[in-house]
Amino acid sequence: MAVKELLTRFFDAYLVRRDLESAMACLSDGVISLGTGAQEIALDKDGLRKLMLKEFAEIPDGFRYEISKYCERQYREGLSGVFCNMTTTMSDGSGGELSFQTRLTMTAAKLDGEWRILNLHMSTPSDQQEGEEFFPIKYGRRAIGKLDATAGRKLIELMFSMLPGGIMGGYLEKGLPLYIINDTMLDYLGYTYEELVEATGEEMQKVIAPEDWDRVKTEIFSGIEKNGEYDVRYRVVRKDGTRLWVNDKGREIITEDGRRAMVSVMLDISEGVRIQEKLKKEVMEDSLTGILNRKGAVSRIGDCLMHHEPGAMLMLDIDNFKHLNDTYGHQTGDQVLVLLADLMRKNIRANDVIARIGGDEFILFLPGCIQEEILRKKADRICSEFCREGKKYDKVRLSVSIGIAVGDGNSDFDQLLKKADDKLYEVKKNGKGNFR
Repeated sequence: MAVKELLTRFFDAYLVRRDLESAMACLSDGVISLGTGAQEIALDKDGLRKLMLKEFAEIPDGFRYEISKYCERQYREGLSGVFCNMTTTMSDGSGGELSFQTRLTMTAAKLDGEWRILNLHMSTPSDQQEGEEFFPIKYGRRAIGKLDATAGRKLIELMFSMLPGGIMGGYLEKGLPLYIINDTMLDYLGYTYEELVEATGEEMQKVIAPEDWDRVKTEIFSGIEKNGEYDVRYRVVRKDGTRLWVNDKGREIITEDGRRAMVSVMLDISEGVRIQEKLKKEVMEDSLTGILNRKGAVSRIGDCLMHHEPGAMLMLDIDNFKHLNDTYGHQTGDQVLVLLADLMRKNIRANDVIARIGGDEFILFLPGCIQEEILRKKADRICSEFCREGKKYDKVRLSVSIGIAVGDGNSDFDQLLKKADDKLYEVKKNGKGNFR
C-alpha cells in the first residue's frame, strides 16, 4: 500500500497539480527515468527536474490520469517493483479531449525510513513487434533511419542498469556455457569479467554452489521444458569462497546462431534468508541449551515418523531439580540444564534428535535404533555420567531418570512420548536415578 501511495502522490503532483517540488520529494537522488519521447531520458534527479520544467512551460495545464492493472512485487525487504497501465487525458483546446494509453514500470526503495522512487519507465503499447527489434519501438514518420547497433546496445544497457538485480545468461548445454552477464552480477560474484572467465572457463555451473547444483539443474531444465521459464532459489559461490543466496528468474531464448539459451534476473536475497533462518532458529531452538525445543522436536521427529521409520524415544527428567534451585539458586539450575544437554550431545549420532521440551524434561529420539541392548547401554551411560558430574553439587542428590519407548514405525509423536512418560513415572516411583 505504501508503494502505491507513493506512485499516486508523485503523479498527483506531477500530472494534475504541476507541483514540481512535491513531485521531486517522491524521488531518490539517483532516480533514472525513461519516458515515451526519444529525448525523455533522465539519469538523476536534477536531469528529471529539467525535463519537468521544460514540460511545465510547454504544457502548463494539468492532466487527468487513471491507473489500471496495478501489479506490485516485493523483491526483498524495502525494495519493490510496480507495473501498471495509465490513461492520461487532457483538453485538446477546442472543447474535446485527448487520451494517451501508456504502460509504466517503477522500482521503489525505503531510504532512511521513507519510500522513494528509484526508476520510472513509461512506454506506449505496440500491437505488433517488428521482427528485427529486440523490443517494440515505433519511429516517427519524419525520422530518418533507425537505431543502429551501437545505439540499440546502449539503450539495452541502460534498461539493464535500471533492473534491481544481476543479469546472467547461459546456453542450455552441459555446464551452462556463459551467454551474457552484466556488471551487477559480476559485483555479486566479486569478479571482474576477465577473472570470471579465467576462474570458470565460462561455465556458469561453476558459480552455483555444488550442494545446490543437482536441484538447480533439475528446476531450470524442467521449468523450461514445461513452460519456457523457471524460478529457483540457490547459493552462488563468490570469488572469496563465500556464498550468496539469490532468487533466479529466467526464460528460454534462441540466440542468433540458433542455440537454446536462458537469460535470467537474479536478486540478492541473502539478508532475507538470514532473517528467516534466525527467526526459524528462535522458534525451533531452546535459547538456554541451544538444542531443539518442543516445537522443533515435534517437527524433526515428526518427519522421521511420517516415513514410518522405527525408532526409540528416551524421556529424561532431572531428579531433585527443584531442591537444586532452592539450595544453589536458579543460575546453578541453568548450568545443570546446559550440562545435561551437552552430555546428551556427546552420546548421539548425526541424525539423532535431542530437545528440551520444558523445565527439566528432555527427550532423545534415535531413528532406526530399536535394539534393547544398545538402548540400555546408552541410557546407562547418560545416567552414570550425569550422576558423576552432579556430585559437585553435594548438598543435593542429583541424578537423571529415563523412560524408554520403542516404536515400530506406526506411532506418532504424542503416542511415543506418552509411552516414554509412563516408563519415566515408573522409574520415579521406584527410587529415581535409573531407566526403564
